[in-house]
Amino acid sequence: MATTRSLIVLMIVGLLASGPAMAVKGGFYLGGSVGGATTEVSESGVTFDENDTAWKLFAGYHFLQFFAVEAAYRDFGSPSTDIQGSDVKVSSTAFDVAGLGGIPLGPVYLFAKLGLAQWDADVTVDGTKISDDGTDIEVGIGLSVDVIKIQLRGEVEYLDAADGVFMYTVGAAWRF
Repeated sequence: MATTRSLIVLMIVGLLASGPAMAVKGGFYLGGSVGGATTEVSESGVTFDENDTAWKLFAGYHFLQFFAVEAAYRDFGSPSTDIQGSDVKVSSTAFDVAGLGGIPLGPVYLFAKLGLAQWDADVTVDGTKISDDGTDIEVGIGLSVDVIKIQLRGEVEYLDAADGVFMYTVGAAWRF
């Protein structure tokens, strides 16, 4: 029993001590993520709050293990619904640049993201399309785990466009 406890304690200490060695190091990375997005729009007392499949491609550079800059192209999908007898569809995409700050905790790297996103949206109501675009703040949180040169990551992001777009994804990045 004492040997088992000692072995477990030794394994935990070894895992925690290996964190800095496994932590994100400087360099370029390129990746992609897939998940979902919730698009919220309220106009003239009518609310659109729907989900669809979303994805993004991203590239970045880690300056140190604590800071990175990342650019991404994302597609929030094309959620649709029936509102008061009208077919409504919202299609939106964005290009963004963000700074990431994070800390390694053992083999897991926790990070927060803050940036600007240039977005484009098309709202189609019964076949009539209205387009809009803008630049808004983007924030997010996530975690990643490095496995050799692959970084597995999960994120939740919020884009302050219209009444908000939440994006939640899982993905992978290749570190160079």
